[in-house]
Amino acid sequence: MSDTLRLLLALLELGPRLKDLLADKWPPYADELQELAGRAGNGEDPARLRQSLDLLLVRLLAEAPATELVAHVMEDMAAPAPATETVTRRGRVSPLVVPDIVEPTTDEATGIVTIPVFYGTDRARGDDTPARYFGPARGTPSFGIAEVSVPTRGRDLGELTSPSWWHLEFSANPEKHVILKSVGALGRDAFVNTLKDSLAAADLHDVLIFVHGYNVTFEDAVRRAGQLAVDLKFAGRTLLYSWASAADTRKYTVDESTIDWSRDHFEAFLQLALGEIGAGKVHVIAHSMGNRAVINTLEGVTSWRLPADAAKLGQIVFAAPDIDRDRFVQLAAKFKGCAARVTLYASSRDVALLASKFVHGYPRAGEAGEALTIVDGVDTIDASLVDTSLVGLRHSYFGEKRSILNDMFSLIVQQLAPDQRFDLQAAGDAVRRYWSYRA
Repeated sequence: MSDTLRLLLALLELGPRLKDLLADKWPPYADELQELAGRAGNGEDPARLRQSLDLLLVRLLAEAPATELVAHVMEDMAAPAPATETVTRRGRVSPLVVPDIVEPTTDEATGIVTIPVFYGTDRARGDDTPARYFGPARGTPSFGIAEVSVPTRGRDLGELTSPSWWHLEFSANPEKHVILKSVGALGRDAFVNTLKDSLAAADLHDVLIFVHGYNVTFEDAVRRAGQLAVDLKFAGRTLLYSWASAADTRKYTVDESTIDWSRDHFEAFLQLALGEIGAGKVHVIAHSMGNRAVINTLEGVTSWRLPADAAKLGQIVFAAPDIDRDRFVQLAAKFKGCAARVTLYASSRDVALLASKFVHGYPRAGEAGEALTIVDGVDTIDASLVDTSLVGLRHSYFGEKRSILNDMFSLIVQQLAPDQRFDLQAAGDAVRRYWSYRA
């Protein structure tokens, strides 16, 4: 873990003491720390992150009541600024084309996989470029297909590659980058019929729904869904529910309000997937704050009136869930048994969740360590030991780390229990049993 990240975590831990010392001067500093944690969790350039952190420290050191405490922390963690890492930048992609792709295709010459992502969203419309087809504002539920190309050669498993000025890349290259190529809207009936026909022609009649987290654009949500489907070698059809995240680290509380507002829309989307498209099983991967919509929806799933031939819930994956741990435990008792298996990935090194605990005052369900959530009916996996990069264990580790992607492949595609999966070993005791990655 970098010195920058350790220093940031130390300041977050000192939050209650700094609040007492600074009184009414504290809120702006708390907001800035939260923003820095969000930037760190999204893998921002470490040099830029350290520059912002240094400016914050200078101001804190000038606050007499906090000077000694902050200086002591800096002395304990003194370290040179980290080296500059890659900075990514979006290139322009093709103008809007309504996709006619309804099944994945592979270019054998280049290894590029082009995959349809069937989306539902409650974002407001933006302009007609794929990257901004939907914006951060709330809208009405709508449906369609997005076309994503994913390179399988020259890209490490889990990489969500984009053009980088550091490598003198100023436009998207399908042989190197995961690209949102096009977005097209469909009415609800057309969406259901198109997805139903596509699924009937698939090798596997299951669907995988991805629900993204806080601070995510529609473009990046679609790209992540496509990358996950390709890296997991999922043979069914890939769906995305993209709620109206503001995609701004400064608007965490805005996203909190929006995910609650989106819950009913996601419930309707999940019911559509279960009851109207002819699926065999419906698997769900939810990340970060997106878990709130999923978990709160599952609370009432047993009361739904679905068709007799409705699909079953297969694998439910809660990846780094940003939800109150005690609330998760309450809800887990209600959705127990609703799916074939429920899995929770947690980490003690997830800076975004530590920032969320800093804001809310209580542990999050995606934390590990002493706060690790272990509850009957849920397989808890401590991912803290997974190899890390950049400024630490990124909040998006679930989709980026080979070991975790391999484990999710064993879970979703091979349908294996934890004790059958090679990378996992049992931990804890008979009362508090969980799983961790082999050293």
